[in-house]
Amino acid sequence: MTIIDGLLIFFSIILAYYILVKILNKKGVFEKYNITLWGPALLVRTKKGRGFLKKIASKKRFWKAYGSFGIAFSLIAMIFLVSVFVLQFGLLFGLSPEQKAGLPGPEAALILPGINPILPLEYVGYVILALAIAIIVHEFSHGILTFAGNLKVKSLGILYLIIPVGAFCEPDEEELKKTETGKRMRVFAAGPLANFTTAFIVLLLFSFVFMSAVQPIDGAEVLYSYEDTPAEEIGLSSGMLIISFNDTIITNATDFSYAIDDTLPDQTVNFTYLFKGKTYNKQVNLTSIYMFTNNESHKNLSFLGVRFNNIRGDYLSSLKNPFTHEFPSGFLNLYAMPIMGYIIGYNPIASPFIENYEITGPLGALPTGLFWAIVTALYWIFWLNLAVGLFNVLPMVPLDGGYIFNDALGSFIKKIFKDISDQKREKIVKNISLVLSLIVLFLVLFPFFFKYI
Repeated sequence: MTIIDGLLIFFSIILAYYILVKILNKKGVFEKYNITLWGPALLVRTKKGRGFLKKIASKKRFWKAYGSFGIAFSLIAMIFLVSVFVLQFGLLFGLSPEQKAGLPGPEAALILPGINPILPLEYVGYVILALAIAIIVHEFSHGILTFAGNLKVKSLGILYLIIPVGAFCEPDEEELKKTETGKRMRVFAAGPLANFTTAFIVLLLFSFVFMSAVQPIDGAEVLYSYEDTPAEEIGLSSGMLIISFNDTIITNATDFSYAIDDTLPDQTVNFTYLFKGKTYNKQVNLTSIYMFTNNESHKNLSFLGVRFNNIRGDYLSSLKNPFTHEFPSGFLNLYAMPIMGYIIGYNPIASPFIENYEITGPLGALPTGLFWAIVTALYWIFWLNLAVGLFNVLPMVPLDGGYIFNDALGSFIKKIFKDISDQKREKIVKNISLVLSLIVLFLVLFPFFFKYI
């Protein structure tokens, strides 16, 4: 499915949904159940749950410390993230035409499996679950810090756009606006910090509990086959694991290199591979690598025609401990898995690559399908919570980071210019905030359209 097909399907669903919403609204169905329209989206408000959040917020000293830490953490993350976007902006102009053409388009900015290329359609259930968790912990944390600051929460609710796309905690905006700056900043910082905290806890479960039980099966894992080669002719494809070649046991890609060095072009050899848990024995007639390089010195070198997955071991180590395995590159490898799947077709926790692992220890008692379903769910909960947290610390209103930045800037100006009027200070903050919001928005969106420039 092309991006045009995907967008047509998406907007057709949106149109059908919008027509249905208008019909139900006209018949008074939404008013009956206290549902209001917010553009094409539905706001379902309730006063239920406020008592629960208020009870959690009773440990006011803890939540005050939590919120204060959130302010500092959000400001640091904000500076780091903006720096990354600035660096990324500069790096884009150094890309080759081929690299530029391979960049994702604007569809990559949408959290829509099947349309966003890094979110395959088969992950739709995991993405919805992870997004729901990210939004709930984010908004409820706002509510807890609002109660902890002795401020009012008018209602809680869920935002629907075909599916639940958000939750919200509705404070008394006038009261929040008039309260002291530190208290207000703690309320805004609570949401992103909740997402970061959730991502960290889930990552510990993913890496140190589940992935620690995973061990690779020995063999040379195929990433893909080259066109017009013996490998393509016999059907070698992504995820196949060669375990024997020319009567030699293969434990990794290096073993395969040594084994094929002992063969000659046009020689027919036996080999064995695993694919999705089954063993296959085949023969292949090798060719000469000279056919592809036109280098005279390569005439007597045999060639099968496969690209092996040489990052398999290192990648698995990154998944097991992203904090010590060549940090921060190990952590970045882990977070970039969906992008890797899009660019080179390799995702170490997706089929067919998961078939080349063994599950050891107590977790080996779990059904294999259930084990990998839990692993996949944990990964997407981690991934989306971190994404939501990072996005919300950007210094753009109406994001939490925008309000935190405004309050921090206002406090700084007041401290430096003690005699400045509140009206003039607010005007300066508003103007600086507007300019910064536009710059950051440009930096965020520019990479998605750069390939078309």
